[in-house]
Amino acid sequence: MTRSPVARIAVALIGAAAMAASLQPAQAANDGDSDATQLTVDGAGILGSVSTNDFGTGSTNGFFANLGTNGRTCGTCHLEADAWTFTPQHARSLASHDPLFTPNDGSDCPPTSASQGPNSALSSEVLNYGLIRIEIGIPTGANFALASATNPKDCAIPPGSSGVSGQLFLFRRPLPSTNLIFDSAIMWDGRETLQPLTTLANFQSLVPLVFDLADQANTATTGHAQGASIANTEAQADIVAFETNLYTAQLLLFQPRQGLFALLNADGAHGGSDYLQDTVAPGFFIGVNDPLKPGFTNANFDLFAAWEPTSPRYQSLQPSEQSIGRGEAIFNNTTFVIHDVPGLNSAPSNPLYNPKDPLAGQDISGGCAICHNNPDVGNHSTSLPINIGVTMAQPVNNDGSPNNVLDLANLPVYTLQNPASSATVEVTDPGKALLSGKWTDIGKTKGPMLRGLAGRAPYFHNGSAKDLTTVVNFYNSRFNIGLTSQQVNDLVAFLNAL
Repeated sequence: MTRSPVARIAVALIGAAAMAASLQPAQAANDGDSDATQLTVDGAGILGSVSTNDFGTGSTNGFFANLGTNGRTCGTCHLEADAWTFTPQHARSLASHDPLFTPNDGSDCPPTSASQGPNSALSSEVLNYGLIRIEIGIPTGANFALASATNPKDCAIPPGSSGVSGQLFLFRRPLPSTNLIFDSAIMWDGRETLQPLTTLANFQSLVPLVFDLADQANTATTGHAQGASIANTEAQADIVAFETNLYTAQLLLFQPRQGLFALLNADGAHGGSDYLQDTVAPGFFIGVNDPLKPGFTNANFDLFAAWEPTSPRYQSLQPSEQSIGRGEAIFNNTTFVIHDVPGLNSAPSNPLYNPKDPLAGQDISGGCAICHNNPDVGNHSTSLPINIGVTMAQPVNNDGSPNNVLDLANLPVYTLQNPASSATVEVTDPGKALLSGKWTDIGKTKGPMLRGLAGRAPYFHNGSAKDLTTVVNFYNSRFNIGLTSQQVNDLVAFLNAL
């Protein structure tokens, strides 16, 4: 029997209130039920996380243990309630001396003395954008050079200066430490993909993934936590085991101002973390639905197929469910011109043009899944770092006009020069180029997973999109998609439901 809309909302809200009141930290959950779903409240409703090993943290409690010298743990930047990263709202709730603000990377500028401690007054990037300061220099032998750097935070030790041995300041969002089974590259710039990932269906061939995540755990401990190496220790193994057993997705959408309410695993839908763990994860393998190979389909999300306009039950659904279904259909079926994306199809007019790009010089008529091709997850299923413009000091649209949707004014701008051609580009983050030393890799990053989006605003690697509406508006302008305001709202509803 189908409940009335009022009854359904009442039941769900009563349950949500009870669930929210009983939330416990992940490290405390150990009830012996390996299928138990833990629930947290986010800006869109209720987020669910499930663990195949009962949220086990191992004998060392590695993920939540203090393994360094500055009071940080993995859990400092990776919180369950923030979809396993952290948000500016969380940062602003902390004491001014919390370890999150430790100046080795939690302040806007490098510390000027060894005695400088955490001070949120010096951490506007953390407080406003959820960004950590990463320092990486241009590698020896690179075929480009730093021509100039701005210093928007008036740091006593400026980016690119001799005081930091020429290292650049890169402000990046910590990636979620969940849903890692779907990774095709580790870190925004791929710098922890030491062994190319080879994941096969049914969780086979995971050795490279475990190796890379283990190295990342060690690097985070020695860097972010300023601790000693944990290489080949039980703590390192415990961290990786905790991370690789986590799955996170939105379970309930409730935004009263927008009139949105939906239980995302009801009425034939497959939202939530249980379906992600039980059905989506076993089917994943590196290269699934590769957009550069035969067999690719743009229609790679079917979580809400029962809610899409073509579904027989569409007319009987609640407006919120219909909106999510329409949003999924827009994601799957809308095509547009993808012009000049270095790493995919850079244009000859671009200083970063690379004739070795898979579709160099060719405009692509495609959809969202060209870059978000992993079925029901939304990251790229192969390692394909690209530059959609978010790393540039001035993103541009298909027609070359400025795209001013994103908030980039807080970031340093680096002018990089190619001595061979005298060409220059201005970026806020050189991306993969700081690893490879290649001019044509400037600005390239990986695309993150779309699951659990609602819990982890702001978006993009640099926090430049404050919400998902801003994200959609950026793409709508960048690729001249032509979405109406209603379509934007529906697509945002779908993204919030992931």
